[in-house]
Order: sequence, then C-alpha cells, then structure tokens
Amino acid sequence: MNNADISVLLVDDEEMIRDCVSAYLEDEGFSVHCTASAEEALESIVSISPVVCISDLRLPGMDGEEFIARAHAISPSTGYMLHTGMLYILSDELRSIGMTADYVLLKPIHSLSKLVEKIKDIAETGRRL
Repeated sequence: MNNADISVLLVDDEEMIRDCVSAYLEDEGFSVHCTASAEEALESIVSISPVVCISDLRLPGMDGEEFIARAHAISPSTGYMLHTGMLYILSDELRSIGMTADYVLLKPIHSLSKLVEKIKDIAETGRRL
C-alpha cells in the first residue's frame, strides 16, 4: 500500500506535538488530519475514515482510552495506537477489543521512523482492533 493511500488521524492536545508529528508523517507521504481533543476526533472520524488513529492518552475531557473504545465502536475498521508520555498498562476494556502493548508508544518517540513502521504495519496487514 502506498503511503498516500493511508489516512492518519492524530489526536493530541499539545500543538507542538501535533505539528511535529503531522509534519513528519506528511513528509513521509501520509494524509494526516489532526484534532486537539477526543470529542473533536469522534465528530470527524466517520468523515475522515482514517486507516490509523493515533491518540494521546492524557487529553482534556475524554481521555485517549475512552476515546479509542468509543471510536472503535464507530469505526472498527480503523487501527488504533496510543501515544503517551507515561508508563501505561492497557485496560481490560482495550484488551477486550484487541489492542496490544505493541501499539502503545512512549513519548517522545526518539525515532519517528518507528511510528511510520507501525502505521504501515496496520495498513498493510489489515491489523485492526
């Protein structure tokens, strides 16, 4: 699958992280859509139809864990990743929908090429929650 065919939804309340990660992913050829909140992302997930959604864990309002659970109910064909600055153990709820620790990435990602590999893996293998 060509990177240009892969749409990514990035959910992070930190503007600098959104800008840096989205710029890198766009340079790699992905189509990137960004939101600053889980609520905004839920409103747009159907119209965007992302192949992959990357969400921060700590967000104002709805957190990333709740967002992924709700988003998965709306768009089960999307692959989901958590991006967090803290150590995190997957909840039973996220495990029950198929999320694994392989798709929880710690901030800062020192090599964004690792993120690209995870996105391509989800897109090429069809690995979804």
